[in-house]
Amino acid sequence: MSQPAPIYLDHAATTPLREEVAEAITAATVDGFGNPSSPHAAGRRAKQILEEARERILALLGAHTSGGQRDRLVFTSGATEANRLALLGAGAAAGPPGLAITSARDHLSIRSAVAELGRRGWSVAELPLAPAGTSNGQALAAMLSAGAATRRIVAVTLVCSQTGIREDRASVSAVAAAGSGLVVHADATQAVAWEPLEFAASPFAAVALAPHKFGGPRGIGGLVVRGGTVLAAQMPGPQELGLRGGTEAVPLAAGFARALELAAAERAETVARVVDLKRRLEAGILAAAAAAGLEARVIGADGSRAPHIATIGIAGTDRQAIVMAADLAGLCLATGTACASGSSEPAAALVALGIEERVRQGAIRASLGRTTTASDIDGAVARLGHVFCRLRP
Repeated sequence: MSQPAPIYLDHAATTPLREEVAEAITAATVDGFGNPSSPHAAGRRAKQILEEARERILALLGAHTSGGQRDRLVFTSGATEANRLALLGAGAAAGPPGLAITSARDHLSIRSAVAELGRRGWSVAELPLAPAGTSNGQALAAMLSAGAATRRIVAVTLVCSQTGIREDRASVSAVAAAGSGLVVHADATQAVAWEPLEFAASPFAAVALAPHKFGGPRGIGGLVVRGGTVLAAQMPGPQELGLRGGTEAVPLAAGFARALELAAAERAETVARVVDLKRRLEAGILAAAAAAGLEARVIGADGSRAPHIATIGIAGTDRQAIVMAADLAGLCLATGTACASGSSEPAAALVALGIEERVRQGAIRASLGRTTTASDIDGAVARLGHVFCRLRP
């Protein structure tokens, strides 16, 4: 008996490399093979390709690309390194240790970087979540106004990879305007494919992203740094304005820029289509669960969510068992972020939101992308229906 064709619903973990991006990477590999730090013609050509990619990305993200307060883009190995550079780099800048704040919405790379700041003498606090699943703006304002710390670092996540819930940007912006000595860093990894960043008009000192979330290559990420923001290098070297040592991956930078161009150009059409597909998926899963005698709940259904992430709790089940059974049926799902895959602990954001244990223990994440089709959705619902029937009490 032949295996069913696979259905991929884990685009929040990574996306297929686009053909146009692969072509851009190949062209830059041939044309820009030189070391961009070398002074000869081959090096200068590689440097030109690198800097053109940098400028295109900054412009697409709505950053300042000229003037005395020009914003910078530091190429990194991925969003994890970008998050660490922002937080540890801000913490290591001149001045005494202060207060660093994170929340359960944040990726492990942010939470571990803030924990490292704690080991370096910083006070560390966890921000509670609002009932809607966003950062609690009132609690954040109170944390920042209490105590005598002159340096404060706050990490926020524009789209929570665990739930798909968007951050309350207005609340964060109001807090960010509250005084000097405050650095607000944003992880935009799950956001930039689906909504404009408009970095210049944002309250953020730095923003991290990675192109493999929107059809680009793996092995490269970026940190957009506001002009005038001081960071200390975590991997020193002469490259990347002294903020990140190591020979730059010129072909990957070219692929990064091309992927972001395509995502921005197609955003409106893709968002509208994926929103409809997600509604279809969620309704289908709820119906399939009910038919199997199981209770199911869409996490964050009443809040503002990104188009592509659906987290659904199947009460009284085990999320790992669902994902494993789905995999055997040719359906790729997740139990949370890919970095926490296989963890016996439920997603931290679900715990922080007070989701009952019986629901969060059965929480699975389906994430859609540009290549997802209606046929994929219908096939996924049908396969999950069979899985649910085998799992019911």
